[in-house]
Amino acid sequence: MWTAETVLVCALTLLGRSESSFPPIHFLHVVPADVSAEAEAFTRINDRRIYLVTSSQLFQQLQRDANRCGDLTSVRKLASVLVHEEAHVVRGASERDAYAAQLTTLAWLGAGPGTPLYAEVGRSMRRTLARGRPEPVRMVAVR
Repeated sequence: MWTAETVLVCALTLLGRSESSFPPIHFLHVVPADVSAEAEAFTRINDRRIYLVTSSQLFQQLQRDANRCGDLTSVRKLASVLVHEEAHVVRGASERDAYAAQLTTLAWLGAGPGTPLYAEVGRSMRRTLARGRPEPVRMVAVR
């Protein structure tokens, strides 16, 4: 079983970025009660950290893979999730804009329109945006 740090390095390497190029990333195994049970990662308003959920199906799949960084589809998804959360923290992006960054990243990583992964994230975006809740204003300083 790969460590959480190893899984993170797989995603960062695919993006061609280092951990220091992102806001601080914290690993959590238990999803807080106020966060969706299906969350793979999340951010909080006025908190410059990205919380990566190590108990998510995606993360567990990557940790259990026989080959380090071997499941390219899952590594692509994790990389895109990091970009989504980074958009919230660094730019104060709305959900719509964070999903746009995520989908753009997937396309850049070779999983664009027409791929099952792109379609999955697109469905997730539509479900999230259809909930119709007003998005909280994110007060985040840009670095």
